[in-house]
Amino acid sequence: MVHSYKKGYSRELQLVHLLSSKGYMVVRTPRSGRINLASPDIIALKNGSITVIECKAREEAFKVDGEQLDELKQWQAAGARAYVAWKLARKDWVFLHLHDVVGNSGNIGKKFAFEKGLKLEDIDPERLI
Repeated sequence: MVHSYKKGYSRELQLVHLLSSKGYMVVRTPRSGRINLASPDIIALKNGSITVIECKAREEAFKVDGEQLDELKQWQAAGARAYVAWKLARKDWVFLHLHDVVGNSGNIGKKFAFEKGLKLEDIDPERLI
């Protein structure tokens, strides 16, 4: 279990630094037992646009916990753009819109991620203007 936590932590930090290098102001908001408020893994701000991200580092298909989806929905209702980011070994991050993940009952597999997934540059607020 410790290995899994360390792997997730290091992947989250990797994404924090990647976002920062692309001009985002970024904070990692680990919640493991700390607070009972809606807190995604990462909150990123760029050009006035808030992006919240739940990070996953898994080799195989997985299901995003309903509570995590509900928390992302709360952020989205407050005006944030919400994503689940999946890091596969030796691959770039794949970003999935919250509505796509919810529409798939939280289930994420490789086929779904490659069909619906976006690259980091695809979610950049500067490209959406």
